[in-house]
Amino acid sequence: MSTEAVERRLYNALWWAKVQSAGPIVIDPDTPAVAGMTRASSGDTVWLVPTLPSGAGHSVLEELGAPPVPVELPNETARLLAICVACCWTDRSAPAWPGTTGTLAQIRSVYAGMRGRAEQPSDLTLIIGSLRRLHATHWVLWDEKAAEVRLGPRVVTWSPADLSTLRDLCRHLPDPPPPVLSSAQPSDPPPPVLSSAQPSEAALDEALPSDTAAEHDPEVAND
Repeated sequence: MSTEAVERRLYNALWWAKVQSAGPIVIDPDTPAVAGMTRASSGDTVWLVPTLPSGAGHSVLEELGAPPVPVELPNETARLLAICVACCWTDRSAPAWPGTTGTLAQIRSVYAGMRGRAEQPSDLTLIIGSLRRLHATHWVLWDEKAAEVRLGPRVVTWSPADLSTLRDLCRHLPDPPPPVLSSAQPSDPPPPVLSSAQPSEAALDEALPSDTAAEHDPEVAND
């Protein structure tokens, strides 16, 4: 094997080690391509995201630093992801990434409409918990201080079939109210750069891309 090939393999292995440790990461825009990874650009920010194998199971996703929605309340978390998509993917003729900024007020409105009832005291706790889990797994970028959300870099890996399904899902969710954004923009500094008809809840679960769903924990009740 040539010296150049060895160096390239080591280069790719280094980036994979970083992603396996931290999940999708922000890189310098001039960083050369990495085999098996997708670049997700939003303004001056560029994320490096693993290209997931088709049908990858939970253990494979964990190994690649791209775990699915956590087992804790998986259905509730997946529903919140669907609502975030509806609030942040406003031009559905365009790619989902990077989308637009949504707000907690929009999410609460759509959540109540999806449930078909007035907001309950426990709803906000469930919503915030799901947003934190989605942020931790890079499905959304949740700014808790500003109460604003954007889609995360992992949505760049959704296939055309996934996006078609999500477009149909969004058409059936209640329309969010117009966003009222924080005056401070951007609302949160980017992560450190490493150089070089109303659907049923079951229908919502089934409509989301398969890698967002985790194995159900039999001990999790009322999810």
